[in-house]
Amino acid sequence: MAKSPTIQTNEGPPDKKVRIEATVVARPDSTYPLIISPYKLDLSQGTDKIIDRIEFNIKNVSDAKLELHLVSVAGDFFEVELPKSIDAGSSAKGKLKLLKTSIEQSFEKSFTIEVNNQAKSRFTVPVKRTLKDTTQASKTNH
Repeated sequence: MAKSPTIQTNEGPPDKKVRIEATVVARPDSTYPLIISPYKLDLSQGTDKIIDRIEFNIKNVSDAKLELHLVSVAGDFFEVELPKSIDAGSSAKGKLKLLKTSIEQSFEKSFTIEVNNQAKSRFTVPVKRTLKDTTQASKTNH
């Protein structure tokens, strides 16, 4: 799939054309060379118990050992821990931990992993946190 938006700016020549190409994967569990599950991380909170971390599985479905590099992260909201590499056909765990400053916030962010294959494949994982108002619910139950 390719899109060609026009960018307008008040500096330099008038309109500029940019071509953006992307591969849209209809089934996130069929990505190659990695399968990340869950493919989106939800740390939403509906009770008083604080949910501040989540683990996810990364499976190497290629026939080569892959090195993983974190290339983008919402560093003001969370930190991500990845294995340095995953052997062919093996799985490993990744971990995401909220920073103390983001525990009381709702947000939708993401992080991106790049692998060292020939294509330099990148995988962006959405991260969502929604806070539900538990104080109102507890007042009506008393």
